[in-house]
Amino acid sequence: MIILTILYGLLGWPVGVAINHAADILPTRQTIRQRPHCPACHTPRPYLTWSALLAYVRGQTICPKCGRPRDRLTRSIIVELVTPLLFGFLWWRYGPSFFLGLVSLYTAILVLVTVTDLEHRLIMNVVIVPAIILAIIAAFFTPGLSWGAALVGGAVAFILSYLAALLARGGLGGGDVTLSTFLGLILGFPNILLSLLLGVFLGGFVALLLLLTRRVGMKTFIPYGPFLTVTGWTMLIWGDEIWAYYFW
Repeated sequence: MIILTILYGLLGWPVGVAINHAADILPTRQTIRQRPHCPACHTPRPYLTWSALLAYVRGQTICPKCGRPRDRLTRSIIVELVTPLLFGFLWWRYGPSFFLGLVSLYTAILVLVTVTDLEHRLIMNVVIVPAIILAIIAAFFTPGLSWGAALVGGAVAFILSYLAALLARGGLGGGDVTLSTFLGLILGFPNILLSLLLGVFLGGFVALLLLLTRRVGMKTFIPYGPFLTVTGWTMLIWGDEIWAYYFW
């Protein structure tokens, strides 16, 4: 079990590399199929430096042609470390199963959304729309989730987040609405209600903490997507247990 957990965790490493590549390329409206390259001189990166972690260990964090330091190196290393840990945990929790593959894919999507929203204030349709389609199809096969509960969850999440976006007047964007819809589809009803509620509390707590420490001002925009992804992933893994322990 331990060996298989480690091996599946290692699978998360190339997934983390792919997430970093997508997070670098997609916000620039370039095709994800192109080879990683220096954004300044467009020199393709050597294969062993596609991984930020390997590039750092090998001391190859600058472009060999123009000498530009690698962008977002710290973020890339964090993603390459965190993703394997998440994948290893998922194998330990679920073992070999259809749901393991599905929740691993959902996890990769949520990590990518978190990165792009933090860095660019973007939850891109090119990511979230296919994710919504995937969630609708997967609802027919997801253990413990009926298609009806998924559909209701997605509809409720869309309506609530859309109304919140109208009331917030710029505080929430269309990306937050589509992300909430995706979460509603994968969590189902009523788990999505608790997920959104926890997202509000988490976002408010972090915003208050940042204000008290004077890291942000009253007019500073704080992306809401990462709070949704954190609470959504939490409910995806432990939602039934949370409902059973606290509400039933």
